[in-house]
Amino acid sequence: MNEKIQIVEYEPKYAEEISEIILSNLYTINIKDYGKELIDRISVYFTKEEIAKNFPNRVKCFVAVKNGKVVGTASMDNIKSMYGVEVESQPNKYLILTVFIDMNNQHQGIGKRLIKAIEDYSMKIKAEELIIPASIHGLEFYRKCGYDYLNGNKEINKDGEYILSKKLK
Repeated sequence: MNEKIQIVEYEPKYAEEISEIILSNLYTINIKDYGKELIDRISVYFTKEEIAKNFPNRVKCFVAVKNGKVVGTASMDNIKSMYGVEVESQPNKYLILTVFIDMNNQHQGIGKRLIKAIEDYSMKIKAEELIIPASIHGLEFYRKCGYDYLNGNKEINKDGEYILSKKLK
């Protein structure tokens, strides 16, 4: 069965399915590395209502759709500050955020297609660098996509993330 996956731009009608995918991943996969207390604390940012409110304000948000059903998402946004350090003097850098794939559709290349969509869009807007706060679970996926430790720092930060980057120019 050859099921076609489309990468489309975010629309409000996708908010509920995106929320379900993110929360499912957080409470099934990420909870193993971060514990229930932290996942409970961050999960409030991924309700249907919060996604509907915040995703349209991001620079770009892509959705993977398979047979009319959302199976993944990834978005990018401006870097307003990075861990308390203002970076407005570097306007051509963007963050990649909320890359999540439906648990029944992982390991099918959907995540790579979403990252490629972000990279392609980033080239159009003349971005110079993409930065990803990577979870422990997502680290190797991003490394396979060509992202490396920002400034060579392989240490996990206080938020339990690795910071990776990829220069586009």
